[in-house]
Amino acid sequence: MTTRGLPLLVLAAALALGWNLNGYRLLDPDEGRNAEVAREMAGSNDYLIPHLDGLPYLDKPIVYFAASALAMEALGPTETAARLPAYLATLATLALLVWFGRRRWGPDAGWLAGLAFATMPLTLAYAHTAIFDSTLTLCTTAAIICFFLEGTTLAWAAVAAGALTKGPVAIAIPLAVMIPYALATGHPLRRLVSLRALGAFAIVGLPWFIAVTARVPEFPHYAFVQETFERFTSPRFHRTAPFWYYLPIIPVAAFPWIVPACARVRAWRATWAARRDPASADSVWLAAWVLGPLALFTLNHSKLPQYVLPLMPALALAAARTLTAAGPRTAWRFYVALAAVLGILLVALPHGILDTMSLTPAERSAIPPAALALGVVLLVSAACTAVAAARRWTGLAVLGYAMVVMALPFATAPLMAAVGDDRSAATLSAAIRAAVAKSEGGQVLGVAAYPPSLPFYLRSTIAVATARAEELTSNYIARYHDRLRTLRDSPLRPADSWTAVLETCPAPTVFVTRAGNGSVRARLAGLPLLIDDGRYTAYGPCRPHPRG
Repeated sequence: MTTRGLPLLVLAAALALGWNLNGYRLLDPDEGRNAEVAREMAGSNDYLIPHLDGLPYLDKPIVYFAASALAMEALGPTETAARLPAYLATLATLALLVWFGRRRWGPDAGWLAGLAFATMPLTLAYAHTAIFDSTLTLCTTAAIICFFLEGTTLAWAAVAAGALTKGPVAIAIPLAVMIPYALATGHPLRRLVSLRALGAFAIVGLPWFIAVTARVPEFPHYAFVQETFERFTSPRFHRTAPFWYYLPIIPVAAFPWIVPACARVRAWRATWAARRDPASADSVWLAAWVLGPLALFTLNHSKLPQYVLPLMPALALAAARTLTAAGPRTAWRFYVALAAVLGILLVALPHGILDTMSLTPAERSAIPPAALALGVVLLVSAACTAVAAARRWTGLAVLGYAMVVMALPFATAPLMAAVGDDRSAATLSAAIRAAVAKSEGGQVLGVAAYPPSLPFYLRSTIAVATARAEELTSNYIARYHDRLRTLRDSPLRPADSWTAVLETCPAPTVFVTRAGNGSVRARLAGLPLLIDDGRYTAYGPCRPHPRG
C-alpha cells in the first residue's frame, strides 16, 4: 500500500469533522452552560476564576473556558467560538497519532491512525461539542505516548495540562495505562516519574490552582474531596449505571474501526505469554490503554458515554497497525455482514419506531431521510470492503471504513438543527428579547428555572428565584448558595421573592419557569404568555405600577 492518497483522505476527514460546527444551537445543559461561562469570561477578562451567571463556577478548571473565551473575543459569542477549542483539540490529537504511527510503524500506519481516529462516531460527536473531553483526550494521548517513548518530563507536563482541563482524571487515565503496562512487561515503575517531571507538572499545573485557592480557600476540598472522591465513590451525582455500561458503548463509539482494531484479540494468549518480549510491547501497551481506563471508568459511580473518548486513540492505533500489517482482508467478512445488516435496517427503518419516541415534529421528519442516507452509505461501505478484500485493494478498504462517519455531518445536518432547536433556549431567548425590546428595557427573572443557554443567547445574566440554586446545574453554586447569595449583585433571590415582583412590578419583568410548574404558571396566568417550548415558558413583561 502507498501513502499517496491517504493524506488527502485524512484532510477530507479533518474537514468533515468541522462541517456544521455552527449549524445548530447549543445543546443544554452542558454546551449552554459552558458557552455562557466562556462568554462571561470574555466579557470580564477574568481569566482566573470562571463565572456562571456572575457567580464563581469551580466545577471544572480553566483551560477549555479560557480557550473558548479567546475564540469569542475574536469571533464573537457564537456557537462556532464555543465549540472551536474542541474541534482544534481533535485535530491536534489526530496530528499526534499520525506522527506517532509514522514513527513507530511507518508512513501508512501513521496516516491510517489519524484517519481512523477522525472517522469514529465518538470523535466526531465531541469534536462538535463545547465540553472538555476532546481537550482532555489530547492531553491524555500526549501523556501516554510520551510515557511510552520515555519522555517523562513532557508526559507530566501533558498530565498537568489535562488536569487544568478536567481535573484529577487527567492524572488517573495515563497512570491506569502505564502502571499495568509496566507491571506486565517488567519495565521499572520508577521510569514513570522523575524530579524534573514533577517539576514540569508543578510549573504547568500549580500556579492556577494556588491562585484560585488564595481567592477561594474551600476550593481544594471541593475539587479533590467533593468533586473527585465523592463523584468516584458515591451515587449521589445521579449518573450511576450497571458495570457493563461501557461494553455496548465502545463498539458503537469506535465503529467501524473497532473491527480491525480487535482482529488480533484471538491471539491474546500468545501475546500475554510473550509480554516481556520487546516485539510484543506495542500490543500489550495498546491493550493496557483500553483495558486500564475502562476498568477505572467501570469502577466509577459516575458514568457518561464521553468518558471513554480517551480510549479511541488506542483503538485507532490498533486498527492502523493491524491493517498495515495484514491488509484489507482483515476481518472483512465480519465487517461486510455487520455493515450490510445495519444498512438494511436503516434503509427499511419502520416509521412505527418513531411513534414510540418523544420527538418534536421537526425531529420526527428529519430522522427518516438521515437514516436512509446513512443506510445507503453503510451498504456502499460493505460493498467497497468486499471488493477490496477480493482484489486486495487496501485503499478501497480504507475508504470503505472511513466513508461511514465522514457522511454523518452531512446526512444529519437537518436532524441536528431540529435537535438544537429543541434542546437550546435560543427560541425562548428570541421571544423574550422581542418582548423586552417593546418594553424599552426590563429584566428577566427565572422562577425555580434557569435554562442554561438562555443567558448566552440573551447576552446577559439573569436573576433566579430559587431555594437551593440547583437550577444553575452547578454543584459548586448549589453547595455554597447561602454564601453566594450575600455577594454584591448576586443573581440568587429568595425562592418566593418573585411573587413580590409580580405584585409590585418595580420594572418591566419577564418571568421564566418550567413548563411543568403548574402552581407558578397559575400565578403568572394574568400576564401574556410569550412562549411555551415544552420545557420552559415565559410570561410578561409585567407593567410597572404607577406611583401614587
